[in-house]
Amino acid sequence: MEILLGTVCVCLLVILCVLLWKHISLKRNIRHFSQELEKLKDSDYRQPVKVTDFDKDLVELAIKINEHTDIQRQLGAEYEESQKQLGTVISGISHDFRTPLTASLGYLQMIEKSGELSDKNAGYLAVAMQKNRYLKELSDEFFELTKIENGKEELNLEEVNLSNLLTETVLEQHSWIAERNIKTDFEIADGIMIQADVHCLTRILNNLMSNAQKYTADSFGVKLKQDGDRVTFCVSNTLADSTSLDIERVFEPFYRMDARTADGSGLGLYVVKLLCDRLGWSVRAELNDNVFTATILI
Repeated sequence: MEILLGTVCVCLLVILCVLLWKHISLKRNIRHFSQELEKLKDSDYRQPVKVTDFDKDLVELAIKINEHTDIQRQLGAEYEESQKQLGTVISGISHDFRTPLTASLGYLQMIEKSGELSDKNAGYLAVAMQKNRYLKELSDEFFELTKIENGKEELNLEEVNLSNLLTETVLEQHSWIAERNIKTDFEIADGIMIQADVHCLTRILNNLMSNAQKYTADSFGVKLKQDGDRVTFCVSNTLADSTSLDIERVFEPFYRMDARTADGSGLGLYVVKLLCDRLGWSVRAELNDNVFTATILI
């Protein structure tokens, strides 16, 4: 009887040890799977998920995970390729579209300079030229946008005097500010130097100024300051009617405050966001008491 009892105890101990080993092994593999799945977030990581023992279910799980990962990588590669092809097509169409458009605008300008039109026809010509310029602006923006989104433009970072460049850009806005009797508030600190791509930075500044020109009601402000290593740049303007502005969508492509009356393509602030992301900067928009403010943190 004692021998039988001892045998049973030994068997139970062996079973307990086996179950404990299985539990420890399962926990170890779960931790390993978790670590491997975390590594798979990196698109450059190519190692398949492996198991540390030959449990049938664990092996099957690893196989399914690896199959799923391979499919996702293939879909991702196909998506990137299709995006590149689409960008190339759009860029080509934009280029082919701009060439005859530029030529037609030139002919319209020649007709305008001839002075041989009646007042009525001169009015028609002015409208035609306005529409042509708008189409040219759109085609230029699409062409630039496809290059930015496809990353075809390499960044050429250099030390830039942001204070001087911003001051020059603001001075270029004098004509529309004076014509519309806009109140201004400029606070641009001197000697602020940053690392930036001059082309991207110029495009950001021009797009922000263009947006202000389109929507400013009666007041326009620009501020630039530096606090330690942090540079903050703000462009603000009052709005005639802020009720039609969805502040959460201002950086979306093709969004315009009032699509029925606003000029432009709705790509200006979207391009600002793209370029800021490429430069490693952050940009945000705020609306307070009918004042719209775009802030860039460098």
